[in-house]
Amino acid sequence: MLGDQHYSYWLARHILPNEHLVRTWLGRFSHIEVDDIIQEAYVIMAEAEIDNISNPTAYFYTVCRNIVLKHYKKARVVEIVALADVQNDLLPDHTPSLEAVADARAELRFLNSVIQRLPERCRNVFIDRKINGFTQRDCAKNLGISENSVEKQLARALFSISKLYAQRDKSQTIPIRGGVDNDKKSHS
Repeated sequence: MLGDQHYSYWLARHILPNEHLVRTWLGRFSHIEVDDIIQEAYVIMAEAEIDNISNPTAYFYTVCRNIVLKHYKKARVVEIVALADVQNDLLPDHTPSLEAVADARAELRFLNSVIQRLPERCRNVFIDRKINGFTQRDCAKNLGISENSVEKQLARALFSISKLYAQRDKSQTIPIRGGVDNDKKSHS
């Protein structure tokens, strides 16, 4: 039963939101029943080891592509253009690059360190309001402070966070040293 729930969650999270892309792509081919291809793809994916699939959308597309190719191989007459489209067409990959993932993780680590530097009350207000999405009233009730204090502490937290981000950005800027005069001196 847990396996079925895991598969259902995987489908709902990765496949269903992208099904329209594959359906649109499949709609370009003549003599193809899009619903039949999608249904057959779901049957194939139900038997797959989904934990080993790193890019579910690309996997779904590849399964459908292979079913279309199988369909064309069985057909007596196949349009050359349709077959070329199947073999050369690629679905865009929206998976973030490794660099983007690494940058996002570094940014989250920095933000976490900045949040941890805040005074406790500021930190708690910031977390409740901006991370947990509490209303000002709920945050005040949760922390046992007035709504006015919540507003002031949030402003203080945001000011501190922006100041630390500005310091980081300033320290990451590399000043250009040298110039025309220094270049001339180094050649003499």
